[in-house]
Amino acid sequence: MHSLPARTPILPILLTAVLAGCVLLIPTSGESLSVVVTRTAAEAGASLPGAVFVSDAALAVLAAATAGAMALAWMKRPASRGAVVASAAGVMAAYAGSELLKLVFAQARPCTRWMSVGECQVTDYSFPSNHATLAFAAVWVIAVASVSVSSALSAIAIAAVVSAGRLLEGVHYLHDVAAGALVGIVVPACSIGAWSLLRGARARIAHRRFAVR
Repeated sequence: MHSLPARTPILPILLTAVLAGCVLLIPTSGESLSVVVTRTAAEAGASLPGAVFVSDAALAVLAAATAGAMALAWMKRPASRGAVVASAAGVMAAYAGSELLKLVFAQARPCTRWMSVGECQVTDYSFPSNHATLAFAAVWVIAVASVSVSSALSAIAIAAVVSAGRLLEGVHYLHDVAAGALVGIVVPACSIGAWSLLRGARARIAHRRFAVR
């Protein structure tokens, strides 16, 4: 991604993707890590006032931060506009991909097995989590637009709160939010990468035309 703005904090995002991948792969003896954590979180959420609002509130904060970062980058760093648009397009593509995966896996929500404080939408599948997908995809936009490590880390922390909130509501398994995080990170990365390749190809074509002249 050589066309990304200088100092774009990629490493924290990559480490987050690795962590999400580990969550998907590492089981515990007897029951899976996902089931144990999901049930424990749902039980905790049942006794936590306002647990049902945690995820949506954090996602709203992240959306506002994303919009603000994009606006500032658009005004103050015109050279980064292409990368910002590519990352934003990646958010939409990630959401579409998440919806497609839901149809492919058709996994019932954990609230069909245990009590939950969140609304149990039995007709809407669980895997992966759209909330987690959108939250972690937004991290890319903030990282590209702000070129700030602290902003990227803050965005990752808020995205983690979004994911944790879905567990507290009892409407997602741990592996749902981990998969959502991966989709949210990988798809925008591909979008940015495609934009970088296209930009490089156009630059080479323009250089060849200039050389011919």
